[in-house]
Parts: sequence; C-alpha cells; structure tokens
Amino acid sequence: MEEGLKKLIMQAEQGDVESMVIVGDCFNRGSYTDKDDKKAHFYYKMAADAGHAKASLMVAIDFLHGIGIEKDKKNGTKYLQYAADNGVAYAQYLLASLYNLGEIGFLGREQKAMKYFEMAARQGDAKSQIELADLIMKVKKSKYTLDDMVFWLVCAYLHGLNKEAMNESDAALKRLNHLISSGMPGGKEWVEDIIEKVKRDYPEYLKNPT
Repeated sequence: MEEGLKKLIMQAEQGDVESMVIVGDCFNRGSYTDKDDKKAHFYYKMAADAGHAKASLMVAIDFLHGIGIEKDKKNGTKYLQYAADNGVAYAQYLLASLYNLGEIGFLGREQKAMKYFEMAARQGDAKSQIELADLIMKVKKSKYTLDDMVFWLVCAYLHGLNKEAMNESDAALKRLNHLISSGMPGGKEWVEDIIEKVKRDYPEYLKNPT
C-alpha cells in the first residue's frame, strides 16, 4: 500500500468525507493497493452515512448485488433512494428500473418509475429517456402525452450526434421511424420540428451525466 493511500485512510478515519470516497475508490479499483471489495464497501458506507450521495450509490450497488457485503435489498433500496433523491442520475435510473421491473413497490410503481426516469432523463441519461418514452406508450393513465414521448425519443436519438450513447440513439431512431410509418399525426415533419427545438432549447438533455 502506498504512503499516499495510508495518509488518505488516516484522514478518512478522522472524518474527512472526500477521503473516505477516494479510499473506497482505491480499494474498489485496486489502485495503489490490492482490490478489496469489503474495505471498499466499508469506506463508501462511511461516506454514505455522512451524506455523500455518490457514495450512497456505491453502497446501494454493493447491497443489491452482494459485493463486499451480504445481499440486502432493503438496505440497498434505502441507499439508492437517498442517492437518487440527491441528484445522482445513475441512481435515479436504477431506482426507476427496480420500480419498472416490479422488484420494489406495488401501487403506483409505474408512476414512480416514470418520475425517476424523468429525473435522470433531464440530466441527459439516454437510457432513461428511452425507458420513459416506452412507459409513456405503455401506461394508459399518466400526466404524459404523445408529445412528451416523442420529445424524449428525440433527445435520446440526438445523443448519437455527439458520438455518445450510440446504442440508445439507434434504438430511439427505430422507435421514431416506427411511429412515423404507423401514421403518427404530424409525421416526419413534426419530428423534425422537435429535433430542431431540442437542439435549440434543451442542449443540457443531450449531455451524458458524469
């Protein structure tokens, strides 16, 4: 173990939250020390319990998949919820996916899935943009409209212009072409108008979250 990491461990154990996260990252990746999932979880959890949102995501993943700790869906969901509610896009996507798959929640789970997919979609997560569009098409009663569905598909499609999220871009394009060929009102011209609107007014929806 390198001296720099030893110093960070000391700082983490003295309560420095950012040091906790960095130490967790080092053990998680095997950087400057041997990879150790248990120690990674330990330091991530220290940071998460101190309110660090991204560390909460890492702790959630550990609990949900049994990485460095015994599987625990209840605790995993708790930490995931905290990370999602505090702005971590991937946590929002994962939480929405759990609702969408019926792995958590019961009544209103589709609405909760759409809520968190939209939160991630607004941060530029292309997968969430497609998932949200698919749910709008599937769910009979919601606050969303056909306009919303096409809007989010266009956002996902436009990710491909920046050579990011190409798979999602291709998937969105297939959905848009299917809607156009099925006789969607407004057709190709309407979609082209929305493309120009998104480029002009919503560039932040086209940047993958960090």
